[in-house]
Amino acid sequence: MQPTMDDLSTIDHQDVLAEAEKRTGMVLDRSRAHYSRYNGTAGFPTSAGTWLRLAWVKPGSFSAQSWTGLEASVAIDGVPRPQWFAGAMWHDADRGVVWRADEMSLATAPALSPTGTINHDPALPDAWWTHLRTALGNLARHETSRVCVQQSHLSRRIAEVYGDEIDTTVPQWACAHGDLGYANLTAAPLTLLDWEDWGQAPVGWDAACLWSASLPVPALADRVLDEFANVLETRAGRLSRLMLCANVTRAHRRTGKAGPLTAAVEAAAPALITALT
Repeated sequence: MQPTMDDLSTIDHQDVLAEAEKRTGMVLDRSRAHYSRYNGTAGFPTSAGTWLRLAWVKPGSFSAQSWTGLEASVAIDGVPRPQWFAGAMWHDADRGVVWRADEMSLATAPALSPTGTINHDPALPDAWWTHLRTALGNLARHETSRVCVQQSHLSRRIAEVYGDEIDTTVPQWACAHGDLGYANLTAAPLTLLDWEDWGQAPVGWDAACLWSASLPVPALADRVLDEFANVLETRAGRLSRLMLCANVTRAHRRTGKAGPLTAAVEAAAPALITALT
């Protein structure tokens, strides 16, 4: 594996961990570290019984949306999520990045899938689905100026893959987690993880993300459609699902490589297009 900042486990970063400990006053349990292979983040249990998330950004690529998501999420009520306590930031001139270390409460259950990919039905109980519907309903009612899905991006992506004959104007917007998949959900008790990019999105966006992630397991995808029919069968919900289909098909066209969702989204897209035209 090539060393890369996108996977901190591949590079020497002991100095960064030492600096994080110095700035937070915590001792990190390095033996139980969790590293992302894609976005350069890492997480560690701490000596205080909390969780410390480590992330970096190049100063020229700074995004206020994702960089402030954790602390902004403290305003949200009625959604089970890790509680953010404090953060520290510092400039690493040698690596040309800014680091941040965020302390939050420790989720008591692991994510349903560490990679987000799911290939079997996790057999979640009815109470879990009820709890998730309640949580997403409470989140949708939260008022925020943050935006996680832009109208222009949705319109451009759908037109790029399916043409410009579909009216892609989103009629209803609501607050959303923004990246609701099995890597960001726990079982019992239900917790929604990773609050970097939350904000306004088309109504049904979170349910659409979960539906898309569930497509490798048809029965699970059908369960999502049943549980969230009230938003997924709206025009905004269908547009959300079609955009997610477009993302998968676009990647297939660009790379020539089919992914785990390719066949399923190509089967689902025609009915969505028919309903939207």
